[in-house]
Amino acid sequence: MEFQIVKKDFIKCLTLLQSIAERRSSIPALSNILIESYKDQIRLTTTDLETTIISSLACNIQQEGKICVSARKLYEIIRELPEEEINIQGMENHWAKITCKNAIFNLSGLDPMEFPTLPSYSEQDLVGIKSFDIGEMIEKVVFAASTEESRYNLNGIFFEAISSGDKNVARMVATDGHRLALIDRESPEFLCIKKGAIIPKRGLNEVKKVVGEYPGELKLSLSENSFVIEVSSFVIIIRLIDGEFPDYKQVVPTENDKRIKLNTKEFISCLRRISTISSDRVEGIKFTIRKGAIELYSASQDIGNAREEFPALYDGIEMNIGFNARYILDALNEIDENEFFIELKDEASAAIIRPASEQNPLYVIMPMRV
Repeated sequence: MEFQIVKKDFIKCLTLLQSIAERRSSIPALSNILIESYKDQIRLTTTDLETTIISSLACNIQQEGKICVSARKLYEIIRELPEEEINIQGMENHWAKITCKNAIFNLSGLDPMEFPTLPSYSEQDLVGIKSFDIGEMIEKVVFAASTEESRYNLNGIFFEAISSGDKNVARMVATDGHRLALIDRESPEFLCIKKGAIIPKRGLNEVKKVVGEYPGELKLSLSENSFVIEVSSFVIIIRLIDGEFPDYKQVVPTENDKRIKLNTKEFISCLRRISTISSDRVEGIKFTIRKGAIELYSASQDIGNAREEFPALYDGIEMNIGFNARYILDALNEIDENEFFIELKDEASAAIIRPASEQNPLYVIMPMRV
């Protein structure tokens, strides 16, 4: 195999692909990238067996063939080469020779036959989605997904389509059992999704990176076993989590009639200040809500305490409730509007945080004892 390629396009592609390769895998091929050359293009593939990323690049093919080399080392080598045309040639015993101007690298590789068999998908099943920012949706909810391996069914984002009147809506939901994040985006083409599925968050983070670099029309499909998305020259195939997602609709409160309106940016600053005193383990903050103001209080036996009153648009009864400060901050950091609502029912029930426009995203946070 031998081909020539422009560094600019090659390194941009490798930056996205190498992040999925397993650096410390018991299966050596999972830390490698498979490069296949055909006619006038190369196809690059990396996988961790859960997420597979495939990309095609136009280049000058001298000889068709395959190589399988370390994804990280190839990326590091190409990154440091000058902005010139790069020549890559497959050698005996699965080595690769990389040449650029006066620089020559010989990189050892594996037999391409050792690379895992790629998951299959049908081009005919892919449906074009025009007005749909999946990257934004992922960013707004992925932080709420669980990191506990024992709760595997919460280690991803639940993705489903909802029909409401004459509208079709794409919905993403994530939860770790203590908080929940939900976002809807209208998309007329989403009739292609027949039922909901749990998509691993690592794979969706890779989707977010790719669509961030290559915005435009998407094609996607959702089968019994995998979620497939095609954008620009990339195809990402993610194996679904086999499990039941909790009935999130039962978690979202419907009777939170006490609404506190606050300035987003200034309240974030206030909460961060008070959080400097809270315990690193608990990060509990006491919220005292009264007419016209909300008071934040934090105390640590070893450090001290802090208190700050913040102006709020509220005209209800006084309430005292505790929250994990990090959960509140995570939610507020994803609200783009100048003002937001905290909606409460009582001192023992979950709170809703949402933008003041009452549009998505919506966040549900369980209270805690402080």
